[in-house]
Amino acid sequence: MSRLNNASVAQVTSAAPCGSVAFFPFAAAPVGWLKANGAAISRTTYAALFAAYGTTFGAGDGSTTFNLPDLRGEFLRGLDDGRGIDAGRILGSAQSGDIQSHTHFNILAPQPTGTGDSVPQSSGAAQTQRTSTMAATGGAETRPRNIALLACVKY
Repeated sequence: MSRLNNASVAQVTSAAPCGSVAFFPFAAAPVGWLKANGAAISRTTYAALFAAYGTTFGAGDGSTTFNLPDLRGEFLRGLDDGRGIDAGRILGSAQSGDIQSHTHFNILAPQPTGTGDSVPQSSGAAQTQRTSTMAATGGAETRPRNIALLACVKY
C-alpha cells in the first residue's frame, strides 16, 4: 500500500462539499482544506465557505471575517436533531466536560465490637460498621481512548 501525500489526498477529497470536516494524519492541511483551528478568515476570499457556515462558529470582526470551527483537542458529538438525548443544543455549540451524577457506597468491614454501630451477623455475633475512604485515582480529565489527527475544513 502506498503512502498518502497531499496530491493523492486532494484527488480523493475533491468531491467533498465545501464546509466538510475531515481528519488527516498530517501536520499541515492538504491542498483545498484549512485547519479547523478557530481562525478568523476573509468572507470574500472564502465566500463559498462563508455561504455554507455564516457565523455559526463566530462572526470574526463582524464585517470582513468569520471564524472556522475550532476542533483542536475536541471530541465531536452528533447534533441531537430532535432525538431528545441532548435536547436544546444549537448547531456548532460547545459543551464543557462533565461526569454524570452517581453515588459511592460505604464499605462494610469487620471491626472489633465496642466502637461504631453494631451490625448483626448471621451467626448472631455483633460486628461494627466501619467506613472506608477510597483514595482519589485518575488524571486531570475524563476521556475515552483516542488518536489525535488534524481536523480540517474543505473550502
